[in-house]
Amino acid sequence: WLVESFRNSCRSKLALGDVDGARRDAFAATVFSKNADASAHECLAEVCAKSGDALGELQAVKAAISSLELLEEEYLKPLPGKDAVARAAAAKVRNDAAARKRELGFKAVKLENILRLS
Repeated sequence: WLVESFRNSCRSKLALGDVDGARRDAFAATVFSKNADASAHECLAEVCAKSGDALGELQAVKAAISSLELLEEEYLKPLPGKDAVARAAAAKVRNDAAARKRELGFKAVKLENILRLS
């Protein structure tokens, strides 16, 4: 709940134009999640985008992709003895992570191109 609270606070502060406060909250979300929460990294990427920090945004996007890869691997493991509902829920989480990772991959390529041209 703490990580989610910091993420929500970050997005609220971004909406209000408080980029520095949003950066503090996004960083806190990544720290408290032990760098395991992809949404926290995405929040940090949003802050970097708002402040014009393309390199920081790229790093945050890549960290989010890494977190999503770990999540995907975790849910790839078979669930012996689990019912169909649990297996379907695991497949949904895995598919959602793969879709988000693909979207972030496109964003990472775009940012790399921007940085290369700068």
